[in-house]
Amino acid sequence: MRADTSKRKMPEIVSPAGNIEKLKFAVNYGADAVYFGGTDFNLRMRADNLNDDDIIDGISYCKKRGVKTVFLLNSFLHEKDIPGAKRYIGKIRDYDFDAIMISDPGMMILLRETEIHAKIHLSTQMSVLNHLTVKFWKETGIDRIVLARETTLDEIAMIRENTGAEIEVFVHGALCISYSGRCLLSRYLSGRDANSGDCAHPCRWNFSLVETKRPGDYFDVIEHERGTEILSSKDLCLIEKIPAYVRAGVDAFKIEGRMKSVYYTANATRIYRHAVSLSGTEDFDRFLPFWKNELDLISHRPYTDDLFNEFGKTGFAPIPYINRTMFLGYKISDAGENEIMVKTFNPVCQGDEVEAIFPIENSVRDNKFIVIEIFDMDKNSVAMARPNEIYLMKFDRFVGDDAIFRKKID
Repeated sequence: MRADTSKRKMPEIVSPAGNIEKLKFAVNYGADAVYFGGTDFNLRMRADNLNDDDIIDGISYCKKRGVKTVFLLNSFLHEKDIPGAKRYIGKIRDYDFDAIMISDPGMMILLRETEIHAKIHLSTQMSVLNHLTVKFWKETGIDRIVLARETTLDEIAMIRENTGAEIEVFVHGALCISYSGRCLLSRYLSGRDANSGDCAHPCRWNFSLVETKRPGDYFDVIEHERGTEILSSKDLCLIEKIPAYVRAGVDAFKIEGRMKSVYYTANATRIYRHAVSLSGTEDFDRFLPFWKNELDLISHRPYTDDLFNEFGKTGFAPIPYINRTMFLGYKISDAGENEIMVKTFNPVCQGDEVEAIFPIENSVRDNKFIVIEIFDMDKNSVAMARPNEIYLMKFDRFVGDDAIFRKKID
């Protein structure tokens, strides 16, 4: 049975939109809001991001479906960046974003000077951990605060009790070894500044030791078969604790991953949307094994809900990358009886049995399908569909809209 949710507002699912393609799938798979950057001043400058036409298209797509848009201006400004930031804000000021996310108070001043009417959200980069800091930012005009990832559940409840601010927390995705992502390691080792959106992720590199009198003689610091990753963190996954975070008063759950695949975006979005909708009901425990399995089938490092073992646990565990499925492609449109147009991301062969996932609405509709025949754009029958192209595929039965295809990896 579903709990009576009429007296409380359902927390939002805020999903990553690394490009216009991912934005649309996030919306179709249940996001209440999407966050994305443009060509400048966001902390994922190596993501595809959205150009001007994409931004217009994305805003229109979201508004027609009642989904909010959050535009990222969350990089930190050096003095030399201020003139460019002013010009860029002037360029995007007329876009009808629901909110703009910032990290740097200077960026907020520039937005106010331009009289942009969108709400302003504060990034997790500002490491907000307590109710006094929340009150400070609220008094400056911040409309929503994304708390530091290091904020405990008890602290979130105290912040809710002592402030009237909107609270957003990260619920899933990659973590940074540095406090709320404010890292200098990338700039030091590669010259790429993480705080300007250009992180080289050196915490994920494999390191070796060398003795000063024996140059060139390297010794691996072995933790597992792929080498050491002593600076690399696990990935966040709070799926089991959703009811506790809802009770604590969280207004929005944010999924990390603008540089992840369409499949990652869609599957993570639908799982957390479904879990939040069933929070506080008898169905939550019944669906929990399904949600955990699905989150295990998107690319990830080992999961944790206990950030950096800072709540009593000790010791280091290896952080291997886990990938149990291959993302094959997605349905574009119908093309005939049991025939659809498919955009591919990995090879698909005639005779393959593939899995398809779908948005979760009233029920889970995931199923298996057999690829009967494949045609290229010249209408030639081919044995294999190659990656990054569009094909007409015939299946053994009807394939519904928004299908995303995958194959499990042994």
